[in-house]
Amino acid sequence: MNEQKEDAVSPVVGVMLMLVVTIIIAAVVSGFAGGLAGGTKAAPQASIDVRFMQDDGGMGPAYVEWKMVYEHLSGDSIPTRDIEIITYYTLMNRTIIKHSQTPTSESSDLYGYGTFTRVPFINDMSLGYSGNNPAKDFGNYTWKTGDVLSTGSDVGTSALLGFDITDPDFEFRSGKTVEVKILHVPTAKYIYDKEVIVL
Repeated sequence: MNEQKEDAVSPVVGVMLMLVVTIIIAAVVSGFAGGLAGGTKAAPQASIDVRFMQDDGGMGPAYVEWKMVYEHLSGDSIPTRDIEIITYYTLMNRTIIKHSQTPTSESSDLYGYGTFTRVPFINDMSLGYSGNNPAKDFGNYTWKTGDVLSTGSDVGTSALLGFDITDPDFEFRSGKTVEVKILHVPTAKYIYDKEVIVL
């Protein structure tokens, strides 16, 4: 009968193998977690002012109309193709009218001349006049510090709010409040969320 001698693996080698495996697993998990964190997008940071104003366009009191104005005061530039403007307006009977203005919303004939604009348009004359001018339409420009966006008229303001502001049934007037949110769609985060009083 032949005896075969088997050498046992040293406990030190076993511990070393366990350490190596643990380090490799930790490195893989760390790399995976870092990759996830690195892939998370941050929403743009910007100081924004939103207000309602009445304007006659230099044509006199008989032509006063409501505009909604969005001003980029400071912060990151924001491609408007990436944002959605959501508004909430509450009637006296507590009915809430919610509307979302997106880069694919319909255009409006703001001044009755048969020229259409998707509001809010960018108030930048270097791009020409609004109306049949896609460069000024919401969704087609980048909103930068100093830029002012406007709905231009009662028609444009109605389009952005989702109801006819000239219809007395909707009770739109000074003192009413509109909740305005600007959603950065790629990150699903709001970059503006305030109640705006109609002055």
